[in-house]
Amino acid sequence: MKILVFGASGGTGRRIVEQALAEGHLVTAFARERSRIRIAHENLRVVRGDISRYDSVEAAVSGQDAVLSALGVRLPVPTVILIILACLIVKRLLALTGPAALVVEIGVPILAILLLFRRSRVLSECTRNIVMAMEKQGVRRFVCESSLGVGDSKWRLGFLHNLIAIPLFLRNVFADKEVQERIIRESKLDWVIVRPTALTNGARRSVYRAGSDIGHWLIPTRISRADVAEFMLKQVTDNSYLHKTPGLAY
Repeated sequence: MKILVFGASGGTGRRIVEQALAEGHLVTAFARERSRIRIAHENLRVVRGDISRYDSVEAAVSGQDAVLSALGVRLPVPTVILIILACLIVKRLLALTGPAALVVEIGVPILAILLLFRRSRVLSECTRNIVMAMEKQGVRRFVCESSLGVGDSKWRLGFLHNLIAIPLFLRNVFADKEVQERIIRESKLDWVIVRPTALTNGARRSVYRAGSDIGHWLIPTRISRADVAEFMLKQVTDNSYLHKTPGLAY
């Protein structure tokens, strides 16, 4: 089967590519930079493209049997932390006082935090390109990685995510995922939206729980990216969760 993978250089995407190749599929890995795909295989084709450009996406979708998306958003949290620390160091080294000290100590960090919380539409806009291209090219099977905590699975990521991570750092990302899922649900595709719980880089176990009752408002759960990749690949040919949004956790 010919499978196209978006987000192929990310944690889950890389594992999808590896497992799909091991199963004998012909895999196309879509990436902005070829160098980010470090897998070499005779059945792997790497396509360099910009997922925000519709023409680039349509060219990759053409001729495929199924499309899997493991797109994600990298928050610049380390950058923001470095900026705040740098401001504190500059203030002390230069012995700043008065308005200059306020700008460096408070003003710059606030701007950095605003950068972190700015509204993102990357996932939804890129997913819209994928859906449009698939409908035009007649490619029907679409398996997309979303997250537990979206849609009717809200408040199921455990108290740390529910009360701290999502409200403080991931609010805009999850808002974008809501739009992303709506675009997929309103499409004419044969779709499956996979909602894993908190992700780890652990080993593939091939034993996990999937369905509509996954997660808990208080108790955190985990699952490895390798097992998410396995489950997503199964959905390429399995109709058990067609037009559904299964959660996924150990």
